[in-house]
Amino acid sequence: MGSEKLSGVSVDQMENLVENMMWFWGNLYQRWRAAAEDEYGVDAALKLELKFIGSIGKSHARGIKSILNVPKGIAGFIEAYRFAPENFVEGFRISEQTDKYVVVYNPSCSVQKARTDRGKREFPCKESGILYFTAFAREIDPDIRLSCIVCPPDDHPDDCFCKWKLEVA
Repeated sequence: MGSEKLSGVSVDQMENLVENMMWFWGNLYQRWRAAAEDEYGVDAALKLELKFIGSIGKSHARGIKSILNVPKGIAGFIEAYRFAPENFVEGFRISEQTDKYVVVYNPSCSVQKARTDRGKREFPCKESGILYFTAFAREIDPDIRLSCIVCPPDDHPDDCFCKWKLEVA
């Protein structure tokens, strides 16, 4: 991308553009999932999602890593994940962190809340999350391992839709 495309854009405008693009990405992804589910059912939508979500996680991390030159390890994962598109949309938080591991969680999943508000059950995103997070983390550092603490279709507390532990092996 040539810098002339950004000529005259202020820092505030750039921040708003980034936020808008991340929202657009999340919105497009969720609309695709909803359309696939409406057309083929939730099981087929999940099956389709599982075909590509790992490669999306890897390419997100690869792009972020190349731009920011993040280090390996948990610090690198945390730095890179700050800029993952879904983190802009959902606002994951850190509940525990050391040099060897981090626990991240989503306290208020807008996607799942919108589904339940429309009378649908929560989307069973655990397998997708495992593929995405694993690919993202291992692109940052091949020694990072993921474990799922909770994620739909698991029962979860109202203030935590999914929770993941990432640790250096």
